[in-house]
Amino acid sequence: MPDRSFAPVLLACLIGVACSKPATPGGASREPAAAPPPIRVPDTPPPSADEEPPVADTTLVQAGAELCAAGSDALSDARARYDALEMLVPRLDAAAPPSAFVSQVKALYEHECLAVARGDQPGLDFEVATGIEAKIYWEAGLDMWLRAYLDFSDGADNTVWLLPSQPSVVTPLTRPGDRLAPWMCSADPEDPCAKRVAAWRSRAQRTFELFKYGGGPDRVNCDPAENEGPEEDAYARWRACESKALRRHASLPVGGLGAIEDGWVVVYGRRGHYQYCDAVTALDLSSGSHYRFADCDHRPELDGIAAAGGIPAASIEVETGNISLELLREFAWVALSVRYIQRSAVTETALGRQLPDGLRMARPPAPLSASGLGLWGRGSSGHTTLGWLWTRGSSKTPAHGELSWPDGLSDPADDHAVRLLDFAEQRSVPGCAAKKLPAWLVGNLADASLPKTDNGLVDPPSEVLVAAMRRQLKKGRCAK
Repeated sequence: MPDRSFAPVLLACLIGVACSKPATPGGASREPAAAPPPIRVPDTPPPSADEEPPVADTTLVQAGAELCAAGSDALSDARARYDALEMLVPRLDAAAPPSAFVSQVKALYEHECLAVARGDQPGLDFEVATGIEAKIYWEAGLDMWLRAYLDFSDGADNTVWLLPSQPSVVTPLTRPGDRLAPWMCSADPEDPCAKRVAAWRSRAQRTFELFKYGGGPDRVNCDPAENEGPEEDAYARWRACESKALRRHASLPVGGLGAIEDGWVVVYGRRGHYQYCDAVTALDLSSGSHYRFADCDHRPELDGIAAAGGIPAASIEVETGNISLELLREFAWVALSVRYIQRSAVTETALGRQLPDGLRMARPPAPLSASGLGLWGRGSSGHTTLGWLWTRGSSKTPAHGELSWPDGLSDPADDHAVRLLDFAEQRSVPGCAAKKLPAWLVGNLADASLPKTDNGLVDPPSEVLVAAMRRQLKKGRCAK
């Protein structure tokens, strides 16, 4: 089993703010806890259990396919269809359904001059509900993928283009009914909203890559001379090899969420196994205030024995303090962004490959043989599931979800979020919180309408924890 302890390197080494001195409410500076020691990166982290790994070309089952002849009427017709698409894309309405685009792409894909393309990519399945999604997919490489078969036909180029993943686009235009639409950025990376979270995006993308590949995937040798087989299968084998070699891992969408800078994030549930705490942590995204209420090593089934004096009754730990706003907001941004992440996407942008000498772009009449790839994940009895919610007022909870503690198991996005949380909490500066715990927040947690977690494995905060929070309301901002 590969060592998963490498993940904090993304926090210790990539988060520059981690070594800053967080300010206390009074304006003085306190030294934060020491940064975690350097952690090695494993060679082969496991794939996500819900990823669909690349499969060597198993669907090459059509009859033999050839390119259209140079100068043929069929090639001229295919060129005209491609040129029409090129003229259409800039005119697409960003918010409107791109019906003409979809129909023209499918018509070109079904053209006789793209028979080899249908062998390379059987079933061109894509969904674009808006013009902006169509434009982004076209510019991400769909245009060059289609064009390559026409360029090869007339000898204009000998570059083979691999098909990119269709990028997920999450913006107010593409998700108008989403509860988080007001906090979404546009698709423009120069948008101030996007620039505000650019560093967070960069860290997350790097995290996902390291989670999947660690120190880097084994180099794949696609040299036809090294891949023996029938000569007529040479192109198909080479292309299947190049496709399999593409790096695929979790990826953030185009657009996505901007910074979440108000409201409270509440994390609740059990942390630990033999030594554990049922805890509620409240984090204010406007001030950095940090409250923790923990019922540690308490077994509810022993309450009767405790009441009879057989064992001491559990005491509630209460902590107050302040955490760097940048750390808290990055955690909140990742936790809320998890729902929009593509679990397995080709993230490479250089998708052109020179066709090796001696190969001809053509498809054999018989299918290629290929072996399936298995999926695997990992788990441990020491892992627990935490619930979290982002709340902005009485009965106002725009988002909620789950986290696996102490790491995200086989989910890179979940793993990044929970490690950011742990990283931030470890750097809490004890003392009086900058902002008082609001009564409406405690009311939300005690309310029977508290949102259920996705898998139902997390119980709501216990009555003893909610009672401790109510007592804190009377104390104010300080634990003592």
